[in-house]
Parts: sequence; C-alpha cells; structure tokens
Amino acid sequence: MKNALFILLFLPFSPILGQTPNQILYKAHQQFARVKSFKSEVNIYFDLPSVSIENMSGKAFYKAPSKFRIRLKGIAFLPRDNPFNVYTLIRDSSQYASVLNGSEKVGNELCRIVSVIPNGESDIVMAKLWMGTTSNCPLKMQITSRESGIILIENTYGRQVQNALPDKMRFTVDMNKFKVPKALAADINNSPKKTAASAAKSKGTIEFAFTNYSLNTAIEDSVFKEEGK
Repeated sequence: MKNALFILLFLPFSPILGQTPNQILYKAHQQFARVKSFKSEVNIYFDLPSVSIENMSGKAFYKAPSKFRIRLKGIAFLPRDNPFNVYTLIRDSSQYASVLNGSEKVGNELCRIVSVIPNGESDIVMAKLWMGTTSNCPLKMQITSRESGIILIENTYGRQVQNALPDKMRFTVDMNKFKVPKALAADINNSPKKTAASAAKSKGTIEFAFTNYSLNTAIEDSVFKEEGK
C-alpha cells in the first residue's frame, strides 16, 4: 500500500523531472513557433551608470524567423542583439549541445536550468536558460555573445504566455561592452570625473514593457531596415 501511494504521489511530477534538456527546449520553441509575426507598443526604462537618458516609448516588430526591430523617436540606446534569437538557436537540436544544470525557483515558478552551446560559428557563445516547468518559457536567460559580452534577460509573462511572448523583459548589461551611441558618448566623455563608487558600477539595466500585441499580421520588410540604409 505504501509503495502504491508513493507511485501515485510521484507520477504527476515524473514527466517534468524525466524530460531531457532538448525536450524542454523543444516545448518552448513550439510555443513561440505559433508567432509568425507581431507588433506591439513598447515602453523602455533606463537605469544606466554615467548615462542620463529619459524613458522612451515606441513600437516593437518581429517577423519569423529572426527579424526584430524597435522603432523609437530620439536616440536609440538599446541592446543590439535580438532578444528572441534564442528561439532561432534552439529550433534545431542538431545545431547545439545542451545540458541540465539543476533546478531553481524564479519568482513563484520552478525552473529547470539548461545550458546551450551552439555547434559551429555563432555570435552566441553560450546561453543559460531558466525554463519554467509550468509556463514552458524562459523566465531568465544569461546570453554570452562575442559582440556584447554577457547579458542577463529576465522575463515576466502575462496574457501572451501561451505564445512565449513576455509582458516585460529586463536586461542587465555590462557597460564596458555596451556600445554607446555617438551623441551620448560625447556627453559621457565630457562629464565630471567619476568617483570610485560610480566607476565600480559597470552594470546597467534596460527594461522593455510590451502592450497591445498584434499577432500574425503582415509586416513589410522595410520596417526592419536601419534608417539611411
């Protein structure tokens, strides 16, 4: 009787605990794969050492498989990498190696931690993903890229969780690796000498808050082109 009770109690959790890292990533990709395109409103909040910049608002656009653009008025001081590129990476398990690195709670959700290393040439050197066992979405992503160094992305989901689209994305960036727009770089170089405390603070945060998602509508490729190109 005790053995039967143990089996009954264990069964609800066994599908989650028994999944391979590739199976966990496949579920996440399948959710995002429903999105062929999206556009949304986006508000952007900055907390960057030695940089004074107002919060901004604009529009975000995505088109499968990997086009992403945020259009703003004013100086665009944003991470260069497409934050949804991780789904391009994990869509084909033959293109990466993955390993489980245990479990951890992010907020109220238990996550399986999966490390992903691309095979062959890629700007992404490694991705460490905290995959929610309920949402099947990455609640946290630590992306190491050749161009931008290490970026931590923390995702908060709401109405679009079934499509793996976050309400909020919070980026923590290394300011020593982050490329500053020329118009701001001049202000930073001419600013008063940094104190030891401010110089030691090399991390900054940028938060995207998405609203009014419109999914799977036609988006012209011209939307994704840089101005003047």
